[in-house]
Amino acid sequence: MLQGPSMSVKTMAWSVLWVQLALIVVAALITWLVKDAATAGSVLCGGGTYWVPQLLFSVISTSRPERELDVGLVLWDVYLAAGSKLISTLVCFVVVFKWLDVNHAVVLITFSLLLASQWIISLTLNNRY
Repeated sequence: MLQGPSMSVKTMAWSVLWVQLALIVVAALITWLVKDAATAGSVLCGGGTYWVPQLLFSVISTSRPERELDVGLVLWDVYLAAGSKLISTLVCFVVVFKWLDVNHAVVLITFSLLLASQWIISLTLNNRY
């Protein structure tokens, strides 16, 4: 049920990104305190592998001024953003797994938790349950 006015798309995108960044940092700090720095680095890598492509998606898909919005342009922006996100996610995974010394399970778990958090945060911030 909708309670009050919904957030704008740009506000929603940037709010989700900030909350996810905070989650990544808090999870890495807790992991560092409870386990060790190497595992915390894996948490940061898993979070970054999700967050950087999501940032790219948000920048591309919300960059057009409102006065230029029409269905074709919005669709083009979403397709371009989704393609960029897919390619940048693959590049991030290759970089993390090939050149960084990380715990693969921790990277994948952190990535998966952030993927799930995308839905939870969006629904919560938009007051839709």
